[in-house]
Amino acid sequence: MTAFWIAAGLLTALVLALISRPLLRQRQVSHASRKALNTAIYRDQMAELERDLASGALSAADHATARDELERRILEDLADDGAEAVAEQRRLPRTAIALGLALPAAAVLLYLVLGTPAALNPAALQADNGAAPTQAEVEKMVASLAAKLEKEPDNPKGWVMLGRSYKVMGRLDEAAHAFEKAGPVMETEPELMLEMAELSAAQNEGKVEGKGLELLKRVLADQPDNPQALVLAGTDAYFRKNYADAARYWEKVLAQVPPDSEDARNLTAGIEKVRQLMGDGSGAKPAPREAAQKAAAAGATSVSGRVSLAPALKDKAGPDDTLFIFARHANGPRMPLAVLRLKAAELPKEFTLDDSMAMSPEMKLSSAAELRIEARISRSGDAIPKSGDLAGEITPVKPGAKGLKLVIDKLVP
Repeated sequence: MTAFWIAAGLLTALVLALISRPLLRQRQVSHASRKALNTAIYRDQMAELERDLASGALSAADHATARDELERRILEDLADDGAEAVAEQRRLPRTAIALGLALPAAAVLLYLVLGTPAALNPAALQADNGAAPTQAEVEKMVASLAAKLEKEPDNPKGWVMLGRSYKVMGRLDEAAHAFEKAGPVMETEPELMLEMAELSAAQNEGKVEGKGLELLKRVLADQPDNPQALVLAGTDAYFRKNYADAARYWEKVLAQVPPDSEDARNLTAGIEKVRQLMGDGSGAKPAPREAAQKAAAAGATSVSGRVSLAPALKDKAGPDDTLFIFARHANGPRMPLAVLRLKAAELPKEFTLDDSMAMSPEMKLSSAAELRIEARISRSGDAIPKSGDLAGEITPVKPGAKGLKLVIDKLVP
């Protein structure tokens, strides 16, 4: 704040200096110019009188009279110039002083009226520009919304907002009441139906019960690949100790998320945990430990080949589209055992998938008896399959296979 006022004062002083300087000098310059002009005129008039006397156009008496008149006027003008100069010297300093006082006062007044003085307070500025509301402020806003809805109960969107607010605040029973007040609107969209299912899980230690379970099943029936519904169904199965179902649901989600994402790592950890609880390392019929060890010893820790795009689909792929190549269990979980990410512009492309590309130390390419090798071109760059993507696969493939011919020849519906 101090720096602001110092800078403002210096700028004001500079402006006053620039304004006052021409005011103080202007009259003096004007006076000098007028005096010189009058002197030149009188000199010309005197010379003309002398010429008229010499030529005989003017008598000596008339010449003397005219000369006296001209000299009198010169003296009067000189007297007037002196008085005017004195008057001007007295008036201009007062004008400059008046400007010096009035201009800063007017500037301060205008700033107080039209400006934002509060912006000079850092604490107030921080509060206005992004400080998060306090818990008390949030509770006040929620209470205000609740009071408004009690007076206007026919506002389903308002009840949904209130229910979500209560859920975030941990007031689960009040959230359930608000969702009930919202009425049939809660069953019109999958997102709202899953809100009910999530609330039920929060109220029942991870298990989805009652209306929430009914709505969850409806979403899964209509959208079997809905990631949010699959995660919630897997969580419900986990807390019911249905570990096989939990792994199945979470593996479907894992196949949709980017392989190197935080979601993939969390899902992988969850799947590994339920497999340990099941006493099974893969959830499907695994290859015997001895067979896996022999495969690794024999160098069967990779597969390689060439991937290409079918000529009929070349106009459907752009050079910047993302190319994914996966190795998965042929008849087991969908979790990738190895992943390679490229650009469609690189096609056709020689590729190698090996154990170093595994997403989990326990789920390597060499641990599978048979593999499914898949390739997919994604326009969105998302690992989740979408309509319009291009795909191809080879199955079954043994670990250690070489010279594979993988052709992307299908359009994902």
